[in-house]
Amino acid sequence: MSSSMKSSSYILAVLERGQIAEVVRDVQSLPQVEEGALLIGRYDLLLRVWHYDRPSLYKVVSDLRNMPGIKSTSTHIPFEGFTKEYTVDENDALAISLLRAQGPLENVLIQLKDLQYVVEGHIIPGDWDLIAILHSKRVEQILETAVRQFEDVHGITKTETLLASQYFRRTPEETVSVGTFVPQYAFERLRDGTVLGTQPPA
Repeated sequence: MSSSMKSSSYILAVLERGQIAEVVRDVQSLPQVEEGALLIGRYDLLLRVWHYDRPSLYKVVSDLRNMPGIKSTSTHIPFEGFTKEYTVDENDALAISLLRAQGPLENVLIQLKDLQYVVEGHIIPGDWDLIAILHSKRVEQILETAVRQFEDVHGITKTETLLASQYFRRTPEETVSVGTFVPQYAFERLRDGTVLGTQPPA
């Protein structure tokens, strides 16, 4: 039975080198794509897509996988989560963290919500247990959250953080695209304190 309620899911994609600009252009043309970010790490692209049911989600995923330049995708359907009010502007810092955890995932989610710069958190059972989106005007605050504060969240056993280099969102009038701030020292800091996103999970 189909549901009339609109839901959102997350899709991570690996892209062919040299075709990123074309893929972003084609992805932005899909009406189901609400927003997305180019990532630096083993995944190249994160998308949030809307759908009414599993068949409509499958259609979006199929359209993406058939696009030239997309090598592979990984779909994550949130079971529970939170989204704070936030807007990504030019030169903001943005990252996603994939999290593994032990114990009740709801308890981890509650702790994530208390962290100032975690603007979204969702339970996505599968290869990873949760996804968190980090946003701030300063990259140092993103690093502090990913490297230090996640260590204090009871239940988290592994993290993988990917910094965003570009972000776009669909509005009723247009698609807004902004560049995000990724200094070189951010990679060095993450490499010392968390998995940067270049290694497969153990």
